[in-house]
Amino acid sequence: MNIELIQKRGLNSRKFILTKDRIIVDTKTLRKNDKYEVKLDQLGFEIHYRADSTIVGKIFFGMCICVLIALPFLYFITKQIDTGAFIINCIIWGILVLANYFKQHQDDIYLVDGQTTLVFYREIPNEKSVLEFIEKVKSNSKNYIREKYTDFDDVISDEEFYARLKWLKDKEVINSSEYKTYKANFETKRLL
Repeated sequence: MNIELIQKRGLNSRKFILTKDRIIVDTKTLRKNDKYEVKLDQLGFEIHYRADSTIVGKIFFGMCICVLIALPFLYFITKQIDTGAFIINCIIWGILVLANYFKQHQDDIYLVDGQTTLVFYREIPNEKSVLEFIEKVKSNSKNYIREKYTDFDDVISDEEFYARLKWLKDKEVINSSEYKTYKANFETKRLL
């Protein structure tokens, strides 16, 4: 059962497909397209937020719009500005408005502390949906790691298996009671 999260912001998009043992990431921007797969045991479990302070940009954007509104007023009503200056100013302030409107401000959630970092738009489609998807990624990752590293055979030494269990517990993939259960099962099977 694959779980999908599609995020689009302007001309950029991020698509995440979560499978049983990996996550497929497809990112598209104007400059580049990336598609790659990450095995779930390469992901971390910590969430970090990163966002730009947008107040200065919003003030500048509002100021540019005010100037664009004031220019026709000055030109047509008060006649205080000549035609050439009016056209040049409209072009310059219009470009500034468009540039500010299309500039992608950073407002992302990072899944970190592993070999690979995943980056999600925080508000697309909404923060709750993004956090739910991240929790599914973390849950699938923990299940995958648990299955991979608690499986043992005759080749694995006692020290290596106990080190695995300790690592799983330190990484919070298993809790203390699961640690004791896996340890007891291992010791019981070694006796047989």
